[in-house]
Amino acid sequence: MNHGRKPTRLDLRHLRYALAVADAQGFRAAAEMLNIAQPAISKAVKDTEVDLGFRIFDRSGPRVIPTPEGVVFLDDARQTVAQFERTIRASRQNAAGARGHIIVGYSALATSHQISEALDAFHRSVPGVQVEMHVMSTDNMLKNLKSGAIDLGFLLSHPTVGAPGIDQMPVWSSRIGVVAPAGEAPSRVTDLSEMPFVMGLRENWRSWRALLDSACDRAGLTPVVVDEAWDVQVILQRVAERRGVTLFPLSMADSLPAALELVPIAGMDAEATISMAWSIKADTGLLRQFRNHFPPLG
Repeated sequence: MNHGRKPTRLDLRHLRYALAVADAQGFRAAAEMLNIAQPAISKAVKDTEVDLGFRIFDRSGPRVIPTPEGVVFLDDARQTVAQFERTIRASRQNAAGARGHIIVGYSALATSHQISEALDAFHRSVPGVQVEMHVMSTDNMLKNLKSGAIDLGFLLSHPTVGAPGIDQMPVWSSRIGVVAPAGEAPSRVTDLSEMPFVMGLRENWRSWRALLDSACDRAGLTPVVVDEAWDVQVILQRVAERRGVTLFPLSMADSLPAALELVPIAGMDAEATISMAWSIKADTGLLRQFRNHFPPLG
């Protein structure tokens, strides 16, 4: 292993190629993904391993997988590349007159007037900062927070949601209600026992479905799920088509189409808590200013 202190020969190209191999789980697939010759990627990764003094990938199996040392390197490389790209983008925006740039991810379940009101207050107190908002799944949000692709996230607070190096602060809670066509929503949990449900796919809505499982168990309800979808808009469309009802936080009521209503359910007092999440490593003064406009819950 090389313990010397010679200057590194590595640059962003080496990091990008190594990340492509990790994401594609192979050199040939990475070459196709980047549309370059495979020998160029193989040489760049080999040069990176020589420079670092350890193997990034284990090539002994049918798939190329990172070594334990490679996992650490790739995590840092992903954050470095994301930070570089964000620096370039922010610099261009600063040259155009912006005073900062924040990228925010949010779960569809976090759609609420709390975000828009706090954003308005933030822009009044810190004018000129551009805030990008992107809806994404909780898993992608945690991944993007860790890599530095986003700065902050609004996600469902749940024991299954978290990652090392990611801090969370609960910012609001909302009772869970039923979504149904306007004028047709049941008012009691007993009315739901024989109604069909449209739910988010469990593999994509893991924490929300786990929270609903517990809430329904406590209320003595076993939902009859007849349809599942990945996207929240598809779920709402299917409810509007009367394929079934669904359960969402009451804080989403103002964002629903006029054809739907979201109302409380007597007999179900469960709540959904939304937390703001950020990378401890990538925290900045500007992000702290932003968070100060969202008082912690409690």
